[in-house]
Amino acid sequence: MAIQTYNAYLRRLLKNAPCILAYDTAADYLGLSNGSSYHPYAQIYVQSPLGIEGTKEYIVPSFEAVEYERRGGLLCTTVNQTINDLLRADGDNQAIQESLATVYYENGESFDTLRIAPDLMPRFEQYRDWAIEYYDEA
Repeated sequence: MAIQTYNAYLRRLLKNAPCILAYDTAADYLGLSNGSSYHPYAQIYVQSPLGIEGTKEYIVPSFEAVEYERRGGLLCTTVNQTINDLLRADGDNQAIQESLATVYYENGESFDTLRIAPDLMPRFEQYRDWAIEYYDEA
């Protein structure tokens, strides 16, 4: 039996589904966070319920309300949208810190490529220093 990557699993699960990868799933898919070895479900934006087993659906009125791109055969939120979504959900601290750290180091130790929503700036500032120090050796 061949070992299947999480991204390959997502491509197989969602290849014909009208959806956009979101939140932690998008962060994993984009390589922003190391993810987890356990994925209870794939988080996706949908315009109407799809009922795909193994997913958690977040209904949006239109895909135009979400920044996304086609990546590896699936629609996925952009890095900027993913970071804003993670901050807004205030979910898994590790996923947020890893994602921000990845953006920081991949962009020459800068967050200048991000456009953080004004209402999320306090939360971004809370994670900022942790993210900068995330990959520093002790």
